[in-house]
Amino acid sequence: MGIRFRKTITIAPGVRINLSKSGVSATVGPRGATLGIGRGGVHANVGIPGSGIFYRKKLPIPWPGGAKKSGSAAGAPSSGAGGAPEGRNAADELNSAVQEIIDIHLRTLPPTAPLAYTPSEYGEPAPELPPSPFPLWLRGAVLAAALALTYFTWGLSFIPWALWEGYIYYARKKNHGLLLAEWEERKKAFEREEDKRAVRFEEALKLAGEKPEAALEAVISSIEWPRETHVSYQVDGTIAFLDVDLPEIEDMPPVVYGFSKRSGLTESPKSETQVRKDYARHVHGVAFLLLGEVFRAVPMVTEIVLSGYTQKVQSSTGREEDQYLFSLRVHRDQWNDINFFALADIDPVEAIGGFEIRRNMTKTGIFKTIEPFS
Repeated sequence: MGIRFRKTITIAPGVRINLSKSGVSATVGPRGATLGIGRGGVHANVGIPGSGIFYRKKLPIPWPGGAKKSGSAAGAPSSGAGGAPEGRNAADELNSAVQEIIDIHLRTLPPTAPLAYTPSEYGEPAPELPPSPFPLWLRGAVLAAALALTYFTWGLSFIPWALWEGYIYYARKKNHGLLLAEWEERKKAFEREEDKRAVRFEEALKLAGEKPEAALEAVISSIEWPRETHVSYQVDGTIAFLDVDLPEIEDMPPVVYGFSKRSGLTESPKSETQVRKDYARHVHGVAFLLLGEVFRAVPMVTEIVLSGYTQKVQSSTGREEDQYLFSLRVHRDQWNDINFFALADIDPVEAIGGFEIRRNMTKTGIFKTIEPFS
């Protein structure tokens, strides 16, 4: 990766949505009740915040990688005859999570919105009670033997069975207590680190006039990105320069999720044109979001020069090279003209195209490389 500017930051992906070549994984739902969807399957997670109570259940819905792929038209979810409501909900939630990735510009706040650090929630669920070390059939056999001997022992045969079951439960609870204590330590360490980050965030913003690049780092690193992202930047006077590493089009989810009673969670492939349009919307949304955060973070900045690039392996050298997809110059007064209370009505591709821009893109989202602003 070529670095054109003084500072570079690598941002780890947020825990809510992850985008990678191996597929999409998401945790969706309100606090205390979520639906986890990933390679390990679909899980319902229900907890009462602050109580230590957490329930996790794997739903009988296969991950789409192991499900039958639908041959229906692109964009049309598969549907079986009367699929389970949970399955349809899982498909809807997963499609919604994918759409959140595509519409990342919807996270942009107005220039006048106050800046505040939003702590991340600890993503690791509390440990569950470990299962019995003995298989269910063995425990059932012991209970059956105790029942069979009841008549001959005047019920005393239940005593060793009860002691055995009690010991098993005690051992499980003790192990669970140890696991829970370790989990609580990790959670407290995470929360302490979040508190430190919040303090650093506030301190960086207070010094935005003296150290604008520190303020940029604080704000950019607090964005919940759907993938690992590299951003290089510098501030010269009232102009901020940024280069952002964009995802590849191959990283975009190429399917729509549905549910059928026969196959469980299914995949219907999108057309190549739709994938390209989704990709164009996402990468322009990344630029849109960054513009908003920079203008909010550093009041002294009146102009931003932002360029987005991907990395391709050159067949002639076998080395990765940066290929710029777009480069734009935006003034603060232009940015302030946007109606941020109607983001759902804004097409980020058109919004970014309304600024001074270098971009060679077809109507169907095919990019050709350009020379960025310097």
